[in-house]
Amino acid sequence: MIDDIDHADREKKNRLDVAVDGRFAGVLTPHFRHELFGWVALPLCALGVAGLLALLIALLRVPGVENVLPWSGQSFFEKGLVAHVTFAFVIWYMGVHGALTVLVTAQTLGPNNAELNGAGILFGRTGLYGAGLSLVLLLVPVLGDLGEPSPNNYIPVLVHPLYYAGLTLLAVSLALPIVRLLIILRARRDVEPLTLGVAAAGVIYLIALVCIAIAWFVRPGNIDVEALNDYVIWGGGHVLQFTNTALMLCAFYVLTRITLGETPVSGRIFSWMMLVMVAGAAVGPLLYITYDAGDPAQRLMFTDLYWYVLPVPTTIIIGGILYLLARRWRDIRSGAPEVTGMVVSLLLFGFGGVIGFFESSVDTRTPAHYHAALIAVTLSFMALYFALFLPLLGIRTERRRLRTWMYVLLGSGQFLHSLSLFIAGSMGVARKTAGAGQGLDSWQKILSLSLMGVGGLIAVIGGVMFVVLAGRLLLAKSREGVTASLQTGVGANPAE
Repeated sequence: MIDDIDHADREKKNRLDVAVDGRFAGVLTPHFRHELFGWVALPLCALGVAGLLALLIALLRVPGVENVLPWSGQSFFEKGLVAHVTFAFVIWYMGVHGALTVLVTAQTLGPNNAELNGAGILFGRTGLYGAGLSLVLLLVPVLGDLGEPSPNNYIPVLVHPLYYAGLTLLAVSLALPIVRLLIILRARRDVEPLTLGVAAAGVIYLIALVCIAIAWFVRPGNIDVEALNDYVIWGGGHVLQFTNTALMLCAFYVLTRITLGETPVSGRIFSWMMLVMVAGAAVGPLLYITYDAGDPAQRLMFTDLYWYVLPVPTTIIIGGILYLLARRWRDIRSGAPEVTGMVVSLLLFGFGGVIGFFESSVDTRTPAHYHAALIAVTLSFMALYFALFLPLLGIRTERRRLRTWMYVLLGSGQFLHSLSLFIAGSMGVARKTAGAGQGLDSWQKILSLSLMGVGGLIAVIGGVMFVVLAGRLLLAKSREGVTASLQTGVGANPAE
């Protein structure tokens, strides 16, 4: 228990570089190592696919390219955009969730994993392989130019049986290791705070699935497919933001422990804040009982739940992180690059939160807010790869400077992108529009959207650096203690 660590231990400054967290060292049996590798590789593959889709979408804007590529311009543009969001955010987040769930399950069971019976192994393998298959099911309709796009909030979809099957399989696949963890924890009184945090995120995820299921059964009649998709996903999508935020806070908690040798708040406070988030998310299913299907008040209550419940535990934990970083400010530059990654993530998350209070549902201030928040979560997950996931798989890299630039480019690029979107939205530029539909009737609007493009390009460069570096390391199939890098491959000198 982290509660048992006295103040002197928490103040101790350990080596400021990436090292395997002692609570996870030696707990990965071959089965759990296989699961972890799969759940770490899965989101990387999703990001790679999202990048390729973004490239194809960009190419379709070039005149004449539609005559070369086997897809029609506008049709594939819309479908590719839907799939891009699904792969870049939904699968990416869920994959990292799966990796953290596997880790805390292994840590809870201990090195011998004596309690992992046949059912536990079946849950783990089925979840991992099912998630891998879901990627194929989601990609086939896009490349086959099948179905119609439904660009609803949170999880846009393609109206096609294969795409719905892929989303359903993905949702069930992540639920399996989560349920396994909750079954293992059911008889335990003392749960390590990080484990409790990941389990809390899992419970919230299951609550989101319940919201989606209830919304389907109580759906209003006589509405078109796009409106139906938006209604079914709206409530569960809001609850999923609790999951994403809880996972980000878990990432910060373990990252400070690894890189700075102490936690931002006590284990007891962290655990209570995670339980508060579960309690807030648990209100979601009740809103389907309280309000009639399609009642605008129900939609507003889900938004209020997001705005007035989620900030409390988030502010307390992030406040502890900011205080810790203020005390250890010298270590931000001299420490591991993942400390810089945390700082960039926190700044971007704070910026996204502030501009969120000024958003509008009809202009680009809304995507400005959620893009900043989403990329902030992404930055914390990227840091987990180099501080936790890869070291536990025996994969090391000395690319400190590259890792630092990776975080800085993605964070600063997204800041410029979101700031420009916010300014454009303040001048009336509508969201979900392109070309002449944006109404660019002033140089200020043109300049803001031009800067948005520049920021997006910078952010993409940082994201590509991450995918290439982490993917190259995983493909190197490194053994315990082996160092790998982009330039020198396997067996490089770990010195900077």
